[in-house]
Amino acid sequence: MGIFDKFFGNKEPVQNSVRLMDENQFWKIIEKTKFDGNGNYEKQQTELNKNLSKLTAIKILEFDNKFRTLRGQAYKCELWAGAYIMNGGCSDDCFSDFRDWLIGQGKEVYGDAIRDVETLVELEYDMDSDDWEGLSYVPRAVYEKKTRNEMPEGIQENFEITGEEWEEDDAELSSKFPKLYAKWGIE
Repeated sequence: MGIFDKFFGNKEPVQNSVRLMDENQFWKIIEKTKFDGNGNYEKQQTELNKNLSKLTAIKILEFDNKFRTLRGQAYKCELWAGAYIMNGGCSDDCFSDFRDWLIGQGKEVYGDAIRDVETLVELEYDMDSDDWEGLSYVPRAVYEKKTRNEMPEGIQENFEITGEEWEEDDAELSSKFPKLYAKWGIE
């Protein structure tokens, strides 16, 4: 046993997989970390780190694969419009972070938003204090700590946007997304 192993434990071997974590197990972890983080997104990231650290490296990769799959499924024009309205603008990086945050809200919120972006009006969101970035970085960090190697690629998420395009125009956004615009739109 080397000195590094004495302080940090034995490292796990690097493994690659395109398998997805079981959906129920994935959402159970998300819901637990949201609950344990008391709805605070930064605390949720800390809780996710703790929960994933208990898993094997391959299970962490499977979690990441499921996360990427869900983020790819949420690559929809309507969701981007929702993020744009909620945040007063939204770049492509911002939209990636928004999809991470949306997954972190749990199965029901995610599923509802995928079906109808206007369901997001039911959420409490403060664009001045909430930050969407972070949740997707946790699996990679935990995996690399556990294996002391970079995480393999796993699956490639979908980067082909779907849905009806929209213009960055207040009249169009308020017409297409009246509930979201009424709550967060630019005055």
